[in-house]
Amino acid sequence: MSLTAARYASALYQAGCTEDELRATAQLILENKPLMEALVSPAVRLEEKQAVLHRLPFASCPDRLMHFYELLAKKGRFALLADIVSEYHLLTLAAANQTVCVMRCAQMPDEAMVVDIAKAMCRRHGRAGVEMQVIVDPSLVGGFVLEIDGTTYNKSVSGQLHRLARRLQER
Repeated sequence: MSLTAARYASALYQAGCTEDELRATAQLILENKPLMEALVSPAVRLEEKQAVLHRLPFASCPDRLMHFYELLAKKGRFALLADIVSEYHLLTLAAANQTVCVMRCAQMPDEAMVVDIAKAMCRRHGRAGVEMQVIVDPSLVGGFVLEIDGTTYNKSVSGQLHRLARRLQER
């Protein structure tokens, strides 16, 4: 994620926009490829972009959110919209003392294992909750890798093999 997207998300968060308002309107834009292309295109004039924004079904959204979309159009930053929504979500999690844990594993784990790991990460990192994002990565061979709050826990077979090879080279 970019620092610019984080700054936009922070400003929107401080303005009092809710995550539901942002997600609903951003989803409408992001899922409509021709609309998104027009809003990102430097060939489309600012006035045309603003006119399109005001004709969208969410035109009755809070003024602060419409001003936000107008600002993105004016600054040519609509390409950052998906990242801004992601950063905004992280802000709402942080406000509730929660975080995201990315779990990469060789095969899809069962739900009980994911829940147990989430509870362990809550305890270890002093969080009220952990949102788990599971990614299947067959290159790990077995086991898993967790990434949470800037810390990586590598419990994968490929990680163990890599550590073993490094120790053998050091001797």
